Amino acid sequence: MSDTSTLRPVIENPQSDVVLVGTAPVGGRVQQDVAEAVIGHWQSVSWPAELLSLTVYVSSEGTSVLTYAQWSSQEALVRSLKETGGVSDTAVITGTESPAPVPYRLYRAVRGSAVGDPAPVAGSFPVAFFDAEDHQAARDFIDGLFAAEEAGEGDERAYPGGISANMHISLDGTSILSFSEWVTEAQAVAHIEAVWEPLLKELGGTGLLYRHYRSLFPAA
Repeated sequence: MSDTSTLRPVIENPQSDVVLVGTAPVGGRVQQDVAEAVIGHWQSVSWPAELLSLTVYVSSEGTSVLTYAQWSSQEALVRSLKETGGVSDTAVITGTESPAPVPYRLYRAVRGSAVGDPAPVAGSFPVAFFDAEDHQAARDFIDGLFAAEEAGEGDERAYPGGISANMHISLDGTSILSFSEWVTEAQAVAHIEAVWEPLLKELGGTGLLYRHYRSLFPAA
């Protein structure tokens, strides 16, 4: 395992070209057991040099495990998946019936101005997925969402506890991933209910709305 695995991912890491995001519903199993199966797998194998970080998150309601893996190149990720036969797929590792992991690229990231520098350690990671027709539609959706937010709230983003909002687009252009970092879940929930949910409804839909995660591994 790489030494960098002891750190949470720096979302805007310039060395990260693509991220592989997987989710696994725990079903009737204990969430901790599913998460530890993923952790145990990655502790037992040698990491490719191109795998920069992998973090496991558990949902606050106890129903889902999410993995966020940063890769230095799309080619390296594709090669690794072929060589391992999908062993990095969360469903294969845990034995759960899970969607195939999806590769994304970071499209836009914004930082909150109400937290200090350096930013505090995030304790809550709201995640949402939205469908898109193609890359242009995905970019238009994200740009329109941020523009509507700035029109109503201003561009300083001085939200209590808000560290960052990171919008990703899947490599095939059909999925948008919103991955945010907040100091506490209570602050994230308050902001989403007051700002994001009304904006999303005005734009024509709420997508698969936010599920709140906390980081389990690697630890900060």
